[in-house]
Amino acid sequence: MAVRRVGNSIKDSVYSQLIWAIEKLKVSHLWEMKKATPELVYKPTGQRILFRGADDVTKIKSTKTEKGYIAYVWYEECSEFRELEDILSINQSVLRGGEDFFVFYTYNPPRGASHWINTLSLEERKDKIIHHSTYLDTPREWLGEQFFKEAEILKKTNPALYRHQYLGECMAREGQILTNYEVKDFEHSFDVEFLGQDFGFNHANCILQLGFTDGEIYITKEHYVRGMDMQEIIKDVEGMFDKKLIMFCDSAEPDRIAMWRKAGYRAVAVSKEKNSIKAQIDFLMSRKIIIHPSCKNTIREISAWCWLKDRESGKFTDLPTPVNDDAMAALRYGVEYLRKI
Repeated sequence: MAVRRVGNSIKDSVYSQLIWAIEKLKVSHLWEMKKATPELVYKPTGQRILFRGADDVTKIKSTKTEKGYIAYVWYEECSEFRELEDILSINQSVLRGGEDFFVFYTYNPPRGASHWINTLSLEERKDKIIHHSTYLDTPREWLGEQFFKEAEILKKTNPALYRHQYLGECMAREGQILTNYEVKDFEHSFDVEFLGQDFGFNHANCILQLGFTDGEIYITKEHYVRGMDMQEIIKDVEGMFDKKLIMFCDSAEPDRIAMWRKAGYRAVAVSKEKNSIKAQIDFLMSRKIIIHPSCKNTIREISAWCWLKDRESGKFTDLPTPVNDDAMAALRYGVEYLRKI
């Protein structure tokens, strides 16, 4: 089954692309082409290729086959989907009743590193293969000489745009603070571990567990909630974090720190000397950061964390934007001990 986010683009995109491929391979005699539906039928076996638009995800979820099951799903231009949840919802409904399934995601990476598809591509899975190809890997006659001429012109006049549009590179968001991170699963023993906590109620309260080894920072766990008072959070995280680890907290909340100490945690305040935020960021920028895929809020924040722009000049300052940065604050606090030794 081939899927596009918008249904009216099906016939002029994935359907036409497959017909083009069938004709290039000179196997048209083996296929029945139903343009009105649209649908392709492989005559020797009766297997079908269905085409669906995801304008209404619930309609795709009701797709069923008379015989067999849907073994292959192809999301073309999947970066057009607004969020990963729509794709997951389709997969959960369609990929049923069989033994072997294959899902293909084809797209040109969006420029922003914070886009969900760019973040997803960083996650490691044993059953995933990433194939990256460009126009340079394509037979020249398929694209035509003019295509290559336009690419060379853009390469000279705007190298960054060329790298994105023609080489398919994900370009970091303008002003993004941390790009030295990777999202992947891991099993690791660490030289030392710490906790970092940024207090919050209306904005998020975030606790991160960090591991350090070979000069690298590992973010292993997160607890990220809004609208819970401190006693509720303490109860909620019972058994989640090792109480033997030092927990570095926002020094502006001594009462809350006292509550955590009373609950058995080694909670301490982070001193906020002049330029401490910039010093913490400099430390983070000098280390590779590995984030466990379960830390979804940390992944979301780090990919969108940018330098603050000066309103008058429009230039970036050396201070971070002070919104949606609760996990980043917890991360800054958590590296405080190692930063100072």
